[in-house]
Amino acid sequence: MALLCLLISTLFSQTVIAANDNSAPIKTTVILPIATGAAKMIYNEVISGIASHPELDVSSIAISSKEDIAAIEEKIKANQSQLIIAVGNRSYKLARALTNDILTIAGGISGKPNGIPTVSLTGDPAPAFEELKRIAPHIKNIRLVYNDEINGWWYSRAQKVAGDYDLKIIGYPATDMKDGVKLYEQLLEDATPKTSAVWIPLRSVVPSKTILPLLLEKAWSKKLAVISNNPSHTKLGGFIAVYPEHKKMGSQLAEFATHHFKGKDIDRIVGTENLNFAINLRTSSHIGIRLNAKERARFDKIFPTQR
Repeated sequence: MALLCLLISTLFSQTVIAANDNSAPIKTTVILPIATGAAKMIYNEVISGIASHPELDVSSIAISSKEDIAAIEEKIKANQSQLIIAVGNRSYKLARALTNDILTIAGGISGKPNGIPTVSLTGDPAPAFEELKRIAPHIKNIRLVYNDEINGWWYSRAQKVAGDYDLKIIGYPATDMKDGVKLYEQLLEDATPKTSAVWIPLRSVVPSKTILPLLLEKAWSKKLAVISNNPSHTKLGGFIAVYPEHKKMGSQLAEFATHHFKGKDIDRIVGTENLNFAINLRTSSHIGIRLNAKERARFDKIFPTQR
């Protein structure tokens, strides 16, 4: 009898220890779009960053534009998933349609997050401001047209950290596209050469293809720095662009997801912290900023293309 009691006690103790063992990897399903070419390389880098996290046991599901939700849920169940990470806008939309109660984290999305904890494709303002002040210390204010639902979180974060970089953030809140166009015109009127910069959000109520030609033309004539989250804008004449370093964004996403899984008190939406930078040297020279070879070498993309 004593031996039986000892055996039961030992088994009970082992069960309690197993229940409280947090060392087992978190079974994680990463959902990402089927892609080709450069896009496929980007997604591969992101998932590589996620998979490098030691606390995650990662499986992946690649989805098409038309996917059967029930089939995806069966795959997630077969993976015994405890955590879902949806990478990219398409995956994010699919994840919102899932009916299970598994914690879902979104990463690499450009639009509004709609309640799911998210690492946005938009860069965190702090490293961007640090780089801006390094090459253009005379800039004192950053002006942007924003929409509270889409990128109000970024505006709030920018306001919070701007003082650390001797910057003032001046926002023009827009409710729709017509309102936004008028506010861009007002912004350009208010901005002052040398001390003002114009920031183009990654996603806005005014599509960049609509406002970019006017913005670049007016900024050029007024010698204003235009900053964007899209390197193609720099190629077209913007001053600098900030955009994610994709593998490191994957690592940040994994860490962010792990913290939420463990119930830690952290923000529900954050910007990508590890950023690449692009610059247009013709534009920088036009607005009075000339960089030496060492300073140029810090940039990941340089326009016009160097030969």
